[in-house]
Amino acid sequence: MSEEIVVKEQNEIELKDGEKKSPKNRKDMVKNFAIGFLSVMLVLTFFSNTIMNYSLPQVATRQIMGGSISPQIRGTGTVSAEDPYNVTVKETRKISGVAVKEGYHVEIGDVIYYLEDKESSELSEAKEKLDTMELSYEQALFSGDVPNDVISNVRSGRNTTFDTYQAELAKATDNYNNALNADNEAQAAIDFVTQKGSYDSAGNSYNAATPAYSIAELQYDLLVAQQRGDDDRVEELNRQIAELTKDSAQLGNYGTQQGFSYDQKLATLYQQKAKTAADLKAAEKAKTELLTSIKTEISLCQQRDKIKEQKDKIAKLEEESVGASVKAPVAGTLSSVSKVAGESTSADETIAVIQVDGKDMTTSFSVTNSQAQKLKVGDSARPQNIWQFGEDFKATLTSIKNDKTDPANKKLLTFKLESKDLTPGQSISLSIGERSVEYDLVVPNSAIKTDSNGKFILVVNSKSSPLGNRYITSRVDVNVLASDDNNSAITGAIDGDEFVVTTATTLIKPGDQVRLAEQ
Repeated sequence: MSEEIVVKEQNEIELKDGEKKSPKNRKDMVKNFAIGFLSVMLVLTFFSNTIMNYSLPQVATRQIMGGSISPQIRGTGTVSAEDPYNVTVKETRKISGVAVKEGYHVEIGDVIYYLEDKESSELSEAKEKLDTMELSYEQALFSGDVPNDVISNVRSGRNTTFDTYQAELAKATDNYNNALNADNEAQAAIDFVTQKGSYDSAGNSYNAATPAYSIAELQYDLLVAQQRGDDDRVEELNRQIAELTKDSAQLGNYGTQQGFSYDQKLATLYQQKAKTAADLKAAEKAKTELLTSIKTEISLCQQRDKIKEQKDKIAKLEEESVGASVKAPVAGTLSSVSKVAGESTSADETIAVIQVDGKDMTTSFSVTNSQAQKLKVGDSARPQNIWQFGEDFKATLTSIKNDKTDPANKKLLTFKLESKDLTPGQSISLSIGERSVEYDLVVPNSAIKTDSNGKFILVVNSKSSPLGNRYITSRVDVNVLASDDNNSAITGAIDGDEFVVTTATTLIKPGDQVRLAEQ
């Protein structure tokens, strides 16, 4: 009994609390500890994998598949009108009301603005100017220097024609020239008689000898000419000798002529000269007075006519100052109405713009030379926001020209626009280009990457693991065959069912592990 007790005591284990456990209990405890440890490790492994997954870049993917590409050229321009009509007023007026809005269609005579019933500053100034013009006219008319017939002509409203003025002036000029010639001839006669009288006492013998001496010289020249056979010179010398012989005979008879004496002749000539001088003075005065009369009459008639024009202007301004309005002078669409009630206009200020019916509207924008090569005049374009316009919208390419801002690289496209919903100054976006084409491999444009080696895409590959799938990216070099606003057609070392990365939360590179975004 004592030995059993000793063994039993040896096999017993003392506990801190004083209790004793058997070896079987100890094994259970170790087993339970191992199970708990493994459980904790599994939990930690699971959570660490989950934490690691959430630390990976998140990517969105899209499967590569076939589809269509619609290459389009797009641009935005401002609508402009050909030969728009600018509505203006001739005076400063205050707007009392606006009858229409921008975009309204108006016919000729439709009211655009109503104006206040108030005398404009232009009307007041016009009246003051008329007063000044009338005072100046009356002072000139009754200055005392204007002939009565001119006053009568001007006051009666008569306008002498320029043909009449020309005829009267020509007659006065002829009278003056005739009087001048007569006076010159009278003076020449006096000079001749006076000169002859001074030579009579000492010149009778001289007068007789001089012609004889001259005739002798001519006869000598005649002999020489005959010897030379110069018939023309012989004829001329014979004529001169005959005339000189006649003058010599007259001079010989001068001293013996009967009739008036020298003094009587000279007195008669002076009387004649006095008459021609008086006639010349009268003709000159008549011509001067006629010129003055013509100039005065023309000036007064102009003043009179300008006064009438000023009165007509005032009458029109007065008519427009009461119940006045600004009306459409042409039919078309109002592209601009720049005034509101209470505002004032300025003379010749544009207060509305009308796009005249039948006139074209256009827009322009620039594209690259390579884009322009795909287009031709006559191609149709479409609005990018089709909902803005009705079914009647039409845009036609009318010209392709070098862009002046960059003629080497760009072309300017100009389009003719047709739509009732368009107004000048409006911004419009157009698209124009080729029809859609089907391709086997199409990816979003966001999937196309570019580096120094060219264009490529990142494909996501899946690898299995005890804890689930792992996703690794790989690079695939591609060629882009065509693109539109959203997608690109490509070729490369792919089968066509891969998933390509379109976006990522951070920058990724080939070989990176990623996590997929919720689809």
